[in-house]
Amino acid sequence: MKLLPPLALALLTLAAPLRAATVLVEAEQFADLGGWDLDQQVMDQMGSPYLLAHGLGIPVRDAMTTVTFPAAGTYRVWARTRDWVAPWQAPGAPGKFQVILDDQPLATTFGTEGAAWHWQDGGTVSVGTTAKLALHDLTGFEGRCDALVFSSDPGFTPPNDRAALDAFRRSALGLPAQPDDGGTYDLVV
Repeated sequence: MKLLPPLALALLTLAAPLRAATVLVEAEQFADLGGWDLDQQVMDQMGSPYLLAHGLGIPVRDAMTTVTFPAAGTYRVWARTRDWVAPWQAPGAPGKFQVILDDQPLATTFGTEGAAWHWQDGGTVSVGTTAKLALHDLTGFEGRCDALVFSSDPGFTPPNDRAALDAFRRSALGLPAQPDDGGTYDLVV
């Protein structure tokens, strides 16, 4: 067996691709929902509840949490959202909101595109190992956010297909493919 000289081994190690980090932040994981409501009425369709900024035209208080990253670096941000009036070609995207990271709003305004739930690209951010995350409602007219994804892989796009999204969620959250059997009961309260 031939051993590589130390310099060749060091160059090989540097050339090896680093494993990308992906962090999923579900809406229901926010520590402080602020004025946002946790809407669970379409969990059977989406696989998850989402946050809804129902302010009757008055922007609601920010939802806030802290995110822990596996490593400091540059991450692409995605928010799963939709323009809820797009099916009717209504102008203006009334459910606009911002994602704020460490008190700095991202350049993207979310909730402004697409009639269907999808991952809206928010560009890239540089973070340390923790960051303050907030959802900032801009209109008070039903902004919607299901989840956010941060990925250190610039080419990564979270899946929109329901089966692939469910598998992605389970993997990102460390959940089993099938829930544990809780047993059989006559009545559960």
